Amino acid sequence: MKDETHRSPTAYPAMEAAEVTRLAQRAIAVLAAHGPGRSDGLSHRLVQLCDAFISSDEEPRHEMLQRLRQDGVSTDDIIDHVIPAVARLMGERWFADDISFAHVTIGAARLQEAVRAFGWHDDSRNRAGEDAQAILLVIPRAEHHTLGTFVLADQLRRRGYTVHIAVDRHPRQVAEMLRKRRYVMIGITASGRRTLASARELVDIIRQTVTTVTPVILGGPILDKRLDVLGLTGADHTAADADMALRKCGLLRPGREAPVKVTVNQAGDVSAGGEDRNG
Repeated sequence: MKDETHRSPTAYPAMEAAEVTRLAQRAIAVLAAHGPGRSDGLSHRLVQLCDAFISSDEEPRHEMLQRLRQDGVSTDDIIDHVIPAVARLMGERWFADDISFAHVTIGAARLQEAVRAFGWHDDSRNRAGEDAQAILLVIPRAEHHTLGTFVLADQLRRRGYTVHIAVDRHPRQVAEMLRKRRYVMIGITASGRRTLASARELVDIIRQTVTTVTPVILGGPILDKRLDVLGLTGADHTAADADMALRKCGLLRPGREAPVKVTVNQAGDVSAGGEDRNG
């Protein structure tokens, strides 16, 4: 483990072991559903994906993504399960001194690039009509964890929403966006304490600008910390995923639910189950 005194201020926090295991199992289940293979071999495939995304050579990651598609893994599963698992694995490997923080930064940027590229090259993924309701996702200026927001945006577009993303915008610029368009939900991401002040500033200016009641959702790794994030930021709700956010805003309607999730139990059996509605 790295010495705390030598951490970068933008470094990824330690990943909870249970969270890493959960994401890895979900990704492994997706891979297993599209071809034979032992779980340890599929785990190694995630490591190979991680290595490909931090490599200076572009060819390995393009080849591995193409191989996933050829194996029948859908773009949705790659974005929803495989890419987040690879991102978490990068963070865990950095925390274990297996890779450098520069590797994590480069790898995360490339994972985000892959998510955006899937959207650019496949118009059918954006299912929003001309009269679709709009959602604004805001990444505060102090926030450096952006991959999750782009994954969330892709999921919301698949559910028929128009999604705008405000990255590194001054609160006044966000206010200008709010004056030009009505949004049915505003999401703000935060990974650590240092982002909370920026989130609070954003919530305050949203309240001052928006004339109608628009729910503000706070999400991101900050939810894993034992903090009163609603009290600290003034947001209306917290949410760990797209469906939870939509449900808390009263926007989840039939046909907009997440696809069935594939999971792996402790015995290693693959099974399919519906969305957990207990959140």
